[in-house]
Amino acid sequence: MRYAEERSLIPDGQSGSWKCHQAIDLALSKCLVWDLLILQRRAAGWISNDAKSCFDRIVHWVAIIAMLRFGLTWRVLSSMFNMLSSATHRVRTGFGDSERTFKPPSVIPFQGCGQGNGAGPPIWISVSSVLITMMEAMGYGFECLSALESQLVTAQCFCFVDDTDVIEAGNTVHHSGEAICASVQDAATLWAGGIRATGGAINPEKSFWWLIDFEWDSRTGKWKFRGKKAVAPNFELQIQGLSGATESLRRLEPDDLECTLGVMLAPLENLEAHKAQMVAKAKDWAEQLRSNLLHKYDVLPLIKLTIMKKLEYPMALTTLDAQQWTDIMSPVLQVCLPKAGVCRNFPWDVIFAPLSYQGLGLPHPFGCQVFKHLEMLL
Repeated sequence: MRYAEERSLIPDGQSGSWKCHQAIDLALSKCLVWDLLILQRRAAGWISNDAKSCFDRIVHWVAIIAMLRFGLTWRVLSSMFNMLSSATHRVRTGFGDSERTFKPPSVIPFQGCGQGNGAGPPIWISVSSVLITMMEAMGYGFECLSALESQLVTAQCFCFVDDTDVIEAGNTVHHSGEAICASVQDAATLWAGGIRATGGAINPEKSFWWLIDFEWDSRTGKWKFRGKKAVAPNFELQIQGLSGATESLRRLEPDDLECTLGVMLAPLENLEAHKAQMVAKAKDWAEQLRSNLLHKYDVLPLIKLTIMKKLEYPMALTTLDAQQWTDIMSPVLQVCLPKAGVCRNFPWDVIFAPLSYQGLGLPHPFGCQVFKHLEMLL
């Protein structure tokens, strides 16, 4: 991995399994590309697909060739993959190793990286880097010039390990959603074919896509997204599934949120749906805590270290206002304040005030959101 990083062998589109890269950074990159599409009124197909058991299905000879690019020697690779393909396996549990074993047939060796193999993530990085480079070489993706320095910005895939988003955008504002459907289908077919050629497969049940396009609304005097019924309503994106048969992917409306990389995202920001999802998460946590017996001095630290961390993760991408965050925190405080020996109707200004001002020292999520935005920018 160090060799590959120093020689820029890992494409920018792959953000998983290497240093100084987080899933939330990739999620932010997706949102920024959506913002660019909105600003430029450009049509695009956005395909979010999930590779089925990518580590367990990697073909060994493909992995060997890909890892030779990363500076490993044939002797090292031959030793590791010969062992992986012919080893006799036992299941290790808390009660000891299993007496029964399983091993590959004499003709067909095992494939894949093996469960618990520390080399698994770098192996997948080496294979997926070739696939992303293939998409770039074939001319698929999104490109534009940066506003300040007129530098070329390109994007083909947004990968975090096996979760991948493939984008195919029109070159100019004059390309409509209907006009790019054929190229979107070609991009999806090429990516799925590359995954299948390396031993993997796309899971259609966990995959979906958006067709992004815009139209002028004369009533409001603003641009707006075109819905599924307005742009290519009869077009279905086909992809080769787990069995090898061609299946249609689920198409979403521009404001339909889906959980990707642990964050609810959509090309058209849907604050109410995002708030509802966060409220549901807070209510679920509060209900689990309601029947538990806790020492009153443990309740407030518990809020900071559990539910607040869960709410803080997507804050780099959210733009909820202070009142919306107050509504999200309400079910948590309604349950936790009495357990902490505090009246549930206690003034919220005091609850979120720092300890130095005689408050309870709970951080307000709206303030945390501001800090997360600043942290991401820095």
